[in-house]
Amino acid sequence: MEQRRVQSDLTIIVPTVGRPILRKCLESIGSGQELPGRLILVDQGENPEVGNWLRMLGESGVETSYLSSAERSPASARNRGIEQVQSTLVAAIDDDCTVEGDWVEKMEKRLRQYPSAIITGRLVPAGNGIPPTKVTSTVPRVYSRPSVRIHSPLASANMGFALETARLVGPFDEELGEAEENDWAYRALRLGVPIVYAPELVVYHSHWRNEKQLRATFRAYGWSQGAFYGKHLRRGDWSMVLRAAISLGRGVRGLLKGVSRNDFAMKAESTGRLEYLLPGMVAGAFRRSKGRVRRFVSETEARRTAKDVRDISVPQAGTDRR
Repeated sequence: MEQRRVQSDLTIIVPTVGRPILRKCLESIGSGQELPGRLILVDQGENPEVGNWLRMLGESGVETSYLSSAERSPASARNRGIEQVQSTLVAAIDDDCTVEGDWVEKMEKRLRQYPSAIITGRLVPAGNGIPPTKVTSTVPRVYSRPSVRIHSPLASANMGFALETARLVGPFDEELGEAEENDWAYRALRLGVPIVYAPELVVYHSHWRNEKQLRATFRAYGWSQGAFYGKHLRRGDWSMVLRAAISLGRGVRGLLKGVSRNDFAMKAESTGRLEYLLPGMVAGAFRRSKGRVRRFVSETEARRTAKDVRDISVPQAGTDRR
């Protein structure tokens, strides 16, 4: 068997609720051209098969760590994982994602090139469901300051950073639900931490939601994004009013386009934004977002785990899904 290089100073964090697609996620890392020095799996579910999948990854030469958590949010999982990191460099993906064969190698290279930055890359749709998010641009870019016109430059399902950078920015906000990555990116940029978009870093995001599940997801997105705006408005950041206005304007345009094109995903995303962004913003402004955001996120997660996703198809390396 060919000996593969191990990036001993790179730790990968994978939050999971134990969905079957996690097995393919771990297999994609274990079959890569280069391996991470360590993988930390933060398990917020109760699937007994998770331990077996992690052991199989360990057989490929990756040091693995299992962390059980009673919490239920990607933000809390990432925070618990970061607390356990001992290496200089950190990368993270979600449990319903798979990586290109050269992802570890290219992530480490970018982190060395930009040691004080947050690195992110492409999030390419895979599977037979309707994709709620995708990032497919092939143009590299460096973001150095917040912009009211950019929703968020960070895809937390495909990111890397130095451990010191994570300590500088602080933990992910565990009360914001689905908007935790937007908040973390915004805080980083305000601190002068650049975000580098590197399109050669390719992660395939397996989308498996049906229409009912997707509608619930977009409701959670709308409420959580509003709570993010409200949080920073409460702290005196009046740019959030403009951000909310731009977001609502995009929601109106998206709804009109969705109706004219009979595009369900576009209509669902726009409706979720128009219906739930302002209530979420009010809740965030008055520090009432905690329970309500979690209610919407819990509703979304319940639908996520209701369907068996074992048969999700994953594109071959190099497949252009743009």
